Amino acid sequence: MEPDKPIVIAGQALTDQEAWWHEFTHKFHELCGGEVDHEWLSGLAATLYPRNMDREPREAAEVAFMTLGYELPGYELEEPFPPPAPRRRPGPH
Repeated sequence: MEPDKPIVIAGQALTDQEAWWHEFTHKFHELCGGEVDHEWLSGLAATLYPRNMDREPREAAEVAFMTLGYELPGYELEEPFPPPAPRRRPGPH
């Protein structure tokens, strides 16, 4: 989806794909409170773009953020796993 005004960075207008990526990553980064790996986020944007290029990128970021934060039933931990008990080494025979 094209923005109302072209996004210009360093004097260059971004292509539609670059603008989508820019808006998506900016919103996702914002949703994570700035605590997200940039390389991982670039990979996420690249993966989602082909199937979401017609969707508003900020909306796509919100859906991705909510989806990634959702836990499937039965996978949540009720209590943290205790560490395994130390194993004794067999003594000399």
